[in-house]
Amino acid sequence: MRFRIITNEKFEGNRKGKPSRRAEIPVNETVSGCMSKAELAQVHEIELQLAHQDRVMELTKDRKNALEAYVYEIRNKLFDKYRSYASESEREGISRSLQQTEEWLYEEGDDESEKVYAAKLDELRKLVDPIENRFKDEEARPQVIRDLLNCIVDHRMAVQSLGTSERDAVINECNKAEQWLREKTQLQDALPKNVDPVLWSYEIKRRAEALDTACRQIMRPKSSPM
Repeated sequence: MRFRIITNEKFEGNRKGKPSRRAEIPVNETVSGCMSKAELAQVHEIELQLAHQDRVMELTKDRKNALEAYVYEIRNKLFDKYRSYASESEREGISRSLQQTEEWLYEEGDDESEKVYAAKLDELRKLVDPIENRFKDEEARPQVIRDLLNCIVDHRMAVQSLGTSERDAVINECNKAEQWLREKTQLQDALPKNVDPVLWSYEIKRRAEALDTACRQIMRPKSSPM
């Protein structure tokens, strides 16, 4: 690149005159601050890696906090609301595992990966889930029992306008469901709370749905023969 500049040059014998003179000076042009496509791609890749590292660190911190919170939560519940639903050996085993996990968290487990914290949490859940399931099912069972009994009552009342065969069929289905519930309830009432139920709430719900389906099928209007 070349620039033209104008200089003032004084000539001898003519102090008044100051004629202009053009001069060309070569200038090298260097543009800084621009990167090639390869350099831009490399910077972008570094940014993606850093963002991924941030996400991993955040997820790892969340997993660690979740494990620590679970230890404290179950320790409190185990000797409070879950106490009747765990045997003595189960309480002792879970308490020991909770203590070991807590010590591990503050020692060699202080800086572990997300997968390690998740695996530790899964190990504890496998011990606690049976107890938690007993507790939750005990709470849910009364409502689903009422739902099944209401289903029985509703269908018995709905048969008044049916013919004899349909009415007997519906009543028979209701009687079978009622008998099943009575027998299962007697078995369940004889069990302590710290063993798995013989009458799960999901079974009662399934029985109510089966009864409703069977009775509706019986009461469905029959097509007239051609």
